[in-house]
Amino acid sequence: MNEEVLEKILQKTMSEHKRVWRDNEIVELETWKEIWEEIDELVFQNIEKLRELVKKEKITAEDMESLFDNPLKELRNLLDKDILWLWGGINSRIDEILSRSDFKNLLLVGENIDSTDNTEKLVSQILRVVTTGKYTKLATVTSWLCVMNPRIFFPLNQNVLPKKLREAIGLTLTWGSLKSKYETQKSVEEYMMFLKVLSNINKRLGIKTMIETAFYLSRWEYDAIYLINENRSTMHRVSPDRTFVATFKPWTNLNSHLLLQGYLYPPHLVSQFYTALKTKGFVILSGLTGTGKTKIAQKLAELLDGSKNNLLFLPVRPDWRDSKALLGYYNPLTGEYHRTKLLNFILKAKRDYEINRKNAMPYFVILDEMNLAHVEYYFADFLSILESGRDDDGFTREPIPLHEVGKVEKEQEIPRELKLPPNLYIIGTVNMDETTYSFSPKVLDRAFVVEFHDVELEEYPPERINLSDEEVEKLRNAVLDDLRGENGKFIARSKEEANKAVRELKGTEYWRVLVELNKALEPYDMHFGYRVVDEIALFFQSAKESQDKGIVEFRDDDEIFDLALLMKVLPKFHGNRKKLEEPLKVILVECLRQENNSPVKFRVSFTERANTRTLELPTDIDKLNREAIIKMLTNWEKYENNFRFKHTARKVLRMLRQLYEIGFASFS
Repeated sequence: MNEEVLEKILQKTMSEHKRVWRDNEIVELETWKEIWEEIDELVFQNIEKLRELVKKEKITAEDMESLFDNPLKELRNLLDKDILWLWGGINSRIDEILSRSDFKNLLLVGENIDSTDNTEKLVSQILRVVTTGKYTKLATVTSWLCVMNPRIFFPLNQNVLPKKLREAIGLTLTWGSLKSKYETQKSVEEYMMFLKVLSNINKRLGIKTMIETAFYLSRWEYDAIYLINENRSTMHRVSPDRTFVATFKPWTNLNSHLLLQGYLYPPHLVSQFYTALKTKGFVILSGLTGTGKTKIAQKLAELLDGSKNNLLFLPVRPDWRDSKALLGYYNPLTGEYHRTKLLNFILKAKRDYEINRKNAMPYFVILDEMNLAHVEYYFADFLSILESGRDDDGFTREPIPLHEVGKVEKEQEIPRELKLPPNLYIIGTVNMDETTYSFSPKVLDRAFVVEFHDVELEEYPPERINLSDEEVEKLRNAVLDDLRGENGKFIARSKEEANKAVRELKGTEYWRVLVELNKALEPYDMHFGYRVVDEIALFFQSAKESQDKGIVEFRDDDEIFDLALLMKVLPKFHGNRKKLEEPLKVILVECLRQENNSPVKFRVSFTERANTRTLELPTDIDKLNREAIIKMLTNWEKYENNFRFKHTARKVLRMLRQLYEIGFASFS
């Protein structure tokens, strides 16, 4: 555990400037410390009521009713989160928990502990209570110990120690249903060490109790406005319904903008999607259903134009066989051209760009369930012209022919041929099941493919918070400026601009990785061409630009390059085990290589047919099997740091697992 990082986090959280709504006006306070001083007395009045409940001989129904209407409700209002996890879980009852003699004895002993140096004596008691009780897991036990002795014990739960905070400080303990007594003991021992570290930090920072510490940690990357009434008997956050309003950090980027609207995405995924769209203008979103593929595109369009006039949502139909459903057709019987929503939308985007140029708006087309029909059939014209390059005005060099009738062109104002403007962005969403078609390499090669796979139920749902109009407008202007690009070119990139991006990439260590990877894949006929190299270089360049503007956020340059590899190299991997196993292992080994070109070596132990086996990677890469892969994927947080390119490595492992399970694998 990193004590220095934890102290810096606490110090920063305490010192952040805050606003309090008091007596019908916003008052500026200097620190969270001042807010805590406002609520400290009220919090401990309610803590004392809980302590009295523990010491009662018998808890009545009236006590339980009063408990939920008074101290628990007041604490939630005061702290605006459940910092104490007291009820044990679904279907549990606090009166039943407190009636257990072993649990009550533990709390009474804990009440008299005077130093974190003496907490070791409780280890065996805590272990017994946690392992024998259905609802007295570590979160519940530590929360009640905190009630009894808030100076010594810290309450463990998701609200005060979210996953990302635990990762930041190197804390590995868990507090839910643990699988073994060994795992429980390990977590209890780490908790005792954590208490000692916190105690030392509290002394240095002038923090008096662990509840105060938990209050600050629960505000990590979080800021709220509080309402304190005139006599300070209660304290609430203010909102549109007058019970809640909050603000986020002033440096809101695209990820936090989505998060604060209640949409949970991994930060790298938002950055990956946005940068891919900015770079190419044609992005395919694949992955699990219900993970927000459509919503992320809709919210980006809505951010730029609240009226949504810049967005067309187009559900794909299974009976689409050609481009008529998208662009319409000339009917010789009526002498008219049958228009479509998409054609009208493209013409609107085209007019906007022709009139306003660098001040034109971006226009977004969402092809929902894109693979319900053969993409190669109905989208063939688009696939061809998207790769024809751009002319000096930014339009596609080659047009899509529509008709050859002068009357239609004059009276219906529909051109004979259509060149796509550079301010048009196409986003396809994809779900893979027995009702859909897989993509050909031709389609995947012409798009950036972003996979939505990760689901963080621990963090779901995120708290919805209203951003100020000023913050939204600031982000909107930054995104508009970024998408429009230099001189309003939007996605119109010349070959010279692509060459410049490649030359810039050549000046980095990533060029060596790209060259060696391509050479390693060539014997398997899985190597890539110049277009892929251009798009990786342009993605890398675009990511750096957008990150500098504060729109997106990547962990480091390795992650940018990693995501580019993931989207441009792996999607063409589609086939059986004989075809894919070796080249996938080649990529996995490349993901292990560090900047000095030497691979990290590590061991993975797993159970196979009741026997424990250990592989050392990459030495034993030829012996890699399903069981070893599942062990790594199941414990990814433990193994991911061995890989330089983590996202690509994880996807390769999942594809290898598919090969070993069903003999076939594909990217989507």
